[in-house]
Amino acid sequence: MALAFFFALLAQRVAFVGDVLDAETLERMRQHEVFLRGQMIKLIELEERNMKKSRVYSQALLFAVLPYWKVCSVLCILFLLLWFTWKIYKKFQRVEDRGDEESSSTVEEQQEEQQELEVQQEEAEEEKNHLFFADALWPNQIHRENCEQILHLFGRLIKLCRYLVSDTFYPVPERPIGVGSAYEGWCPPENEPIFCLLVPLSAPRGHVFCLDLGATGELPARNSRIRVDLVCTCGKEQEMGMRCFLHTSKEELGSQHPSQLYDFCTDSYLDVVKTARWFQVLIRCAWKCMPESATCSMNVVLSRRSCRLHLSDLHKTAFVVEIMFGVQQDHTDIFLSSQETEAADTPSTTWPQSCAVAEAKLFQHIAAHDQGNTSYLKYVQAGAHILAGNIFSSYQLRTVLMHLLTAIPLECWHEKYFPQRMDDILLYLRCCVEEKCLNHFFIGNEDVPAEIILPQQFRASQPLNLLQYLVQDPDSHEQALQELEELQDRLTSLLMYGR
Repeated sequence: MALAFFFALLAQRVAFVGDVLDAETLERMRQHEVFLRGQMIKLIELEERNMKKSRVYSQALLFAVLPYWKVCSVLCILFLLLWFTWKIYKKFQRVEDRGDEESSSTVEEQQEEQQELEVQQEEAEEEKNHLFFADALWPNQIHRENCEQILHLFGRLIKLCRYLVSDTFYPVPERPIGVGSAYEGWCPPENEPIFCLLVPLSAPRGHVFCLDLGATGELPARNSRIRVDLVCTCGKEQEMGMRCFLHTSKEELGSQHPSQLYDFCTDSYLDVVKTARWFQVLIRCAWKCMPESATCSMNVVLSRRSCRLHLSDLHKTAFVVEIMFGVQQDHTDIFLSSQETEAADTPSTTWPQSCAVAEAKLFQHIAAHDQGNTSYLKYVQAGAHILAGNIFSSYQLRTVLMHLLTAIPLECWHEKYFPQRMDDILLYLRCCVEEKCLNHFFIGNEDVPAEIILPQQFRASQPLNLLQYLVQDPDSHEQALQELEELQDRLTSLLMYGR
């Protein structure tokens, strides 16, 4: 409004071009200008008063609202505190809930683990019940320790025997080899285990063993013999420390001892009985030089084709050791041995072929490929237990086991599969009896591991039937089928009642 008056006053003051203003008009304009200036001053004062009033009103209003603002601020602060408190409470509640859930889940997991542990214990108890009779026959740990001790002791004893015959022309005993049930890792149901050792014999200086395998095509040869021949040693006198027996006269031999090997022969063939008697005297002499003779006693039991020893220590722990003799066939795992044969009147010059070393080596090979696990041997232990008084032999059962070990993966022979594998063994045996055919494992079998060294005749031959007698005797076949039923009943009784 003040601006409006200002522009009106300015318009009154401005003169128009070309117009002539009289004095009256000028006076009137002056008065009007004074009037407008006064009005303008009033308006300015009025506006100043209005502004002061509005300022005072705003301050009054602000001072009037200020207590309410403080209240609102306090309320907002309280609200924020309550909100933060609620958030913290919810957070802790979630943590507690999560902890309760975790604790509950932990309790559930512990309960599940406890249940699994109980199930495993039950399974272990069942397995223990299944195998307790095998463990009772021969605990594995004791078995291994005793085998190692016997083999170590007789290794030293045979080494001493070699020294005693080093300047003679007697047969030379080599390092013993553990064979039979003890060194295969199982034990038949006998009162005391027999540690069977095979002692290889080599010909002395100037001699050679020639193997006569008997009837052509007969494997394993039952009527094999060992012929002793002299060999020419001319030109090797200094190397061999002897003169040639073939081309030196008795007078020229002088102080050299004559060949004493023929004292062990009958018609130029090595005699088992004479060899056993000589070895019994030799091992008595060697034992007297052993440090163990001061604390252990050894009694030599006279035997026709072997050497049986009874050992006992200060704790009255008794061991029975049977020593067989053998001559290796062409650097293979087959030996011509002094073991007993089925014939009652076996000639003393008969050395039947034996697969005992190959069998022990096979079980060692299987244990090595199964990371030292030998639980499969408990099947032979159990089988030998239920075979007591039966027409089937433990050798036939071992043959069945060897066939199945090469057909079924080794991990399936652990103890938890004991009932299934025992059923497989009896089922395989039943099939063989029904077909009247159980093939020898080492003869004509392509599944023999390459680590087992066999003569070429064994690998190229047709399979040998161990149940050939059932073909020739129908009555024996009927009896075998009946006894298979008894074996199954015995196995069921062992699995259910442990007896």
